Amino acid sequence: MAYQDDKYENFMAKLGLSRPILAKFADFTVEATAAPGVAAAIVARAVALKPARDAYRDEIVERGSAGGTSQTGTATEEEAFADFKAFIQTANVSTIQPYLLTRPALTNTFYPDKLRGLTQAAKKHRLARLTTYTQALEAETTLPKLPVPVGAPAGTVALAPGVAARALLTAYEAATTTKVKARTSLKDAIADLSPAGQALVKALWGVHCAALNEHWEDPQQARKYFDYANLPHRVTGAGRKRATQKPKE
Repeated sequence: MAYQDDKYENFMAKLGLSRPILAKFADFTVEATAAPGVAAAIVARAVALKPARDAYRDEIVERGSAGGTSQTGTATEEEAFADFKAFIQTANVSTIQPYLLTRPALTNTFYPDKLRGLTQAAKKHRLARLTTYTQALEAETTLPKLPVPVGAPAGTVALAPGVAARALLTAYEAATTTKVKARTSLKDAIADLSPAGQALVKALWGVHCAALNEHWEDPQQARKYFDYANLPHRVTGAGRKRATQKPKE
């Protein structure tokens, strides 16, 4: 590699994040670029970000429903819970709430601890609550099937909510009982990402470049559009100290 070529590469494709964490990282940028007062050039570049993020989240739900795990191998408990949480939030909007409009008495059947009790459950309560939720979906046989994710391959079959939830619950149970081996390397090339992932990191890079162009006299201002502070630090050796230092405000 030529000297400093890496400074001109899309580093968003090399963050080495799990699917749920990359989606959450994109969520922050979607919200940040939609805030009042954001420069028009940044807003224009961010137009492609939200649909790319939405398609990527759809992919997470689709892969999770099929019993998939994180891109880097066996899912950790947190990754499996993030996949399940993404499904809960999507199913709530697309299927559960429309169903409850004419059946309000069933609300406590699906959400005895309210929606937040599922999506923000403490680790010690997660398995029990996710199991109860899955059983409730399976028992309600008249629930409409989930919509097929946008961009899904031709012939993809719509799943019943209970079927999708059961696959995610199985993956979550496996993650809570399987000892995950330490990762020795990060998948850092754009080729390791799915097409939806490639589109997402490309859109993130576009916002990054637009923000730097807008704030070129004070480039630290460009950081406010990205949630770097909450990314897991995976740097080892001499680079750890630099990676964990707080950025200057």
